[in-house]
Amino acid sequence: MFASPSHPGQLNPLLTIAAEMSRRGEPDLWFSVDVEGRGRVEAAALGSPLRYLPGADTPVRIEGDLYAAMARGPRTTAGLAALARTTRTADATAQVYRRNLAHIERVRPRLMVIDVMNLGALDAATTAGVPYVLSVPYPISAAYLSRLPWDYPTPTSGLPRRLTGAQRLTNVLFRVRLQMALLRAVAGPAWRRRGQGLANASGDPATYAAAAVAVFGYTVFGLEYPFPTPDHLHLLGAMVPEEITPPDQPADELTDWLDRQPSVVYVCLGTLAALTAAQLDAFAEALGRIGPEHRVLWKLPPEQRAALTRPLPANVRVEQWIPSQLAVLAHPRVRAFVCHGGANGFHEGVHFGQPMLLTPFWLDCYDIAARAVDAGVGLTLDHPPRVDPDEVAGKLRRLLSEDGFRRRSRYWGEQSRKAGGVGRAADLLRELAGRDERPPEMTDAGKRRPGRIRG
Repeated sequence: MFASPSHPGQLNPLLTIAAEMSRRGEPDLWFSVDVEGRGRVEAAALGSPLRYLPGADTPVRIEGDLYAAMARGPRTTAGLAALARTTRTADATAQVYRRNLAHIERVRPRLMVIDVMNLGALDAATTAGVPYVLSVPYPISAAYLSRLPWDYPTPTSGLPRRLTGAQRLTNVLFRVRLQMALLRAVAGPAWRRRGQGLANASGDPATYAAAAVAVFGYTVFGLEYPFPTPDHLHLLGAMVPEEITPPDQPADELTDWLDRQPSVVYVCLGTLAALTAAQLDAFAEALGRIGPEHRVLWKLPPEQRAALTRPLPANVRVEQWIPSQLAVLAHPRVRAFVCHGGANGFHEGVHFGQPMLLTPFWLDCYDIAARAVDAGVGLTLDHPPRVDPDEVAGKLRRLLSEDGFRRRSRYWGEQSRKAGGVGRAADLLRELAGRDERPPEMTDAGKRRPGRIRG
């Protein structure tokens, strides 16, 4: 039984794994997700049925004051604290908890696979004593904040792995500020959650990870900075279906357009980013400067396109919806990818060997951008969220003309594929679900004792 919020950042990896298990004919597959994700779950069944179970009626929204706090920039504590407070106090979380307890009673799953942000489902699995796999779609180190060495870049800092003397001090001071901010943010909710009898009252990701029978991360060390890890952590690489386009699916008009272009830059800044008119205009100007030799495919929601105050350049094609981002990234005419630094999109870009320009806007995006630069697969904006047309155009020209970025991205894409991807994830779930009884490390309370730490 899978459980996830409906936001693509959390849903996509688990949906890809569930679809692979369905393709293999695995029986008794269930998926609990917010009602907004129902259609995607039902469409993911490729063989055996994938049955929908309702999560929240109204999921937690990343908008308004919460979005503003998250988008303040790197090394600010407000965004992560606001997100932690929201996910622990939202009515949706309590509703997901109650519904997943009922789902567990009905389905009686041998194993659950739960996104790290789905606290309601995690609490339900813990209460019911159901073994679970923890899915962590953002940088895996963020789930182990309390275990990270003090010279390791603190999550959401955007700092590189090799810290200068000044950066070491900055990192330590930010780590202390962040931990204090998180303690303050969850103190009230933790008191109420403890009164409800929940085992992990603070909702600490590291506690959920320690209690899991396995933890899935969708990267590899080398893209993610290495740190001491428990034995039950599995880094699997990008969750990309083995078959991007079914052989019986006819080519669409967009594919025909891509086929006719000598060079295309693909731009997709995620589903949450709410760019200002100034930022959008700056991107449009920069993208126009790399034409006419390079065409641009820009995925842009209608409300964002309406905010543009300047005409689109002749070399830019805007689409509000892309049938398959993976098919675009895999296309031989696509030569660079402009993204916001979300973990899924970044690892998909690496999987297909694309050089990337990262334009981070919040939280883990700054960390992904630092990892992209350190791995040699891309460049990032110097002072996000400021968008300078000269900087964007100049860095895109470098990505398109210097072959080293593509070579490094292809190298890390190969390392990602060697990690096993969705096939390895499905294999592990079959192994874990095939046990005749609870694992010996499971306690009577349904918790798993922490695994041995390996460096």
